[in-house]
Amino acid sequence: MKPYAFTHIGCPLGAPRRAAGVRTLALVALAMLAWTSEAHAQQISFVGLTGGATLGDLYGGGVNTDARWGGTVGVTAGVRNWNYSVAQVEVSWIQKGGEDTRLDYVEIPFLFGALAETASGNSARAYTGIGVAFPVGCSADGNLCDTDRNTEWAWPIGLQLGRVVEGGRFVALDVRYSIGLSDAFKAANVTNRSWQFRLVVGRSQS
Repeated sequence: MKPYAFTHIGCPLGAPRRAAGVRTLALVALAMLAWTSEAHAQQISFVGLTGGATLGDLYGGGVNTDARWGGTVGVTAGVRNWNYSVAQVEVSWIQKGGEDTRLDYVEIPFLFGALAETASGNSARAYTGIGVAFPVGCSADGNLCDTDRNTEWAWPIGLQLGRVVEGGRFVALDVRYSIGLSDAFKAANVTNRSWQFRLVVGRSQS
């Protein structure tokens, strides 16, 4: 990313975005509490490995970078709360950022969604939730990586199409859009937004 991109750090756009993020966090937290209380007494329904590509950029405060490709890999586990709903947690390494700036995170999303299945083992799941990401690496032109980085809060929205095969194993394609709710850097009103295109493989436990 061009060095001049972060000269707009005084832009007031960050405050409304943070206020909207707080409201979203509160609503999602209430929903997650309701789902988690139901899921607590249940055994894990599935575990899996995830991996794929990301496409993201940085925006806000007068900045709108070109997109850049990255990667992600992680693990996931979830429970079925009722017949047609799933609560899920993931831990993944993920690359975000934009243009010449690569930002690496360890991301932990908490997800819940609706599940539709067929008798032949095909399934579709739409989901949302809340994610928290801890910065672990940075690569950029100039001295941008010397700037303190924030823990990131994000709002993921996704769709997963899967199939259960012999022995309870499953494979799925997952597409997710993640909307940043907090600034990536302490000194700049810029936020990550990213697409994730992932393959998920695992085993169903029930």
